[in-house]
Amino acid sequence: MLDLAKIKLIAQSYSPQELFAALVWQRRFNEFDGEEVITDLAKNSSLWASFMFTKPIFAPDENGLSFGGVIDTLLAMANYRPMPETSILRFVAYPADTLYILAENQDTIVSQLLDLGKKWRADSVDITDGTNEDYTWRLKRRLMARLEAGVSDQEMQRDRDAVVMSYWWD
Repeated sequence: MLDLAKIKLIAQSYSPQELFAALVWQRRFNEFDGEEVITDLAKNSSLWASFMFTKPIFAPDENGLSFGGVIDTLLAMANYRPMPETSILRFVAYPADTLYILAENQDTIVSQLLDLGKKWRADSVDITDGTNEDYTWRLKRRLMARLEAGVSDQEMQRDRDAVVMSYWWD
């Protein structure tokens, strides 16, 4: 059941980035520690423009794996109920296992974000700058256009080249 008053308060109080940070914070599985990740992102906020925590996104997605991740997420959200630590009942937590970070495409920034991936014990760290051969020509052009137009430096009023880092935990 949705509590509209609570939703309104949350919407007025928190940014989408803070909401994703809360989802990451509460997640722990295998080698992944959400609290550690969010603490490091907060300490290194100059390295990134935004981040999102979700199931993996595949392009191209011939086997429907991205859609399966969406279904898993929808089911977990439908069944989730907060439970006290003492409860023997456990519900599936937000099932994300992939962190996407939008950052400026500079060697020093990318290098530091790669180091964070090692610190966080990610099973895989990938960098997408729109030139990856896994994407079709059409997707590649679309990603490059969105990254170039979407990441702008407010102070200097100039476009910057961007990169998307993805961190995956098994």
